[in-house]
Amino acid sequence: MNHQELLHKWQTEFKKGFSKPLILLSLSEGENYPYPLTKKIKELTNGMISIAGSNIYPMLTNLEKEELVISQSVEITTKEGKVMKRNVYEITNAGKEFLDLLKLSMQEFTEVIQKLV
Repeated sequence: MNHQELLHKWQTEFKKGFSKPLILLSLSEGENYPYPLTKKIKELTNGMISIAGSNIYPMLTNLEKEELVISQSVEITTKEGKVMKRNVYEITNAGKEFLDLLKLSMQEFTEVIQKLV
């Protein structure tokens, strides 16, 4: 594996570590549908982190198991008048508290890393 390939692999692993915190952050800012969540994360990171639609659902499920997020099924009506069921996600109070702790932890971590590089 050449250096470029190795760098890409490491960058991918690094970015994966930020996905769940970014989901929590986006939920705390009012996004609650999976597709808009992925768009918000891409926007927040200037396109550096992009979560595929098929990948966000397992992450939301894990966050729900950790009791940081809750979901509910709601019916929406499309422009064409078709009624569809969609899952809506919301950050819990525990999720908000955890996000605050996580932000502090990440600030400390990035300060240390910035000093190293």
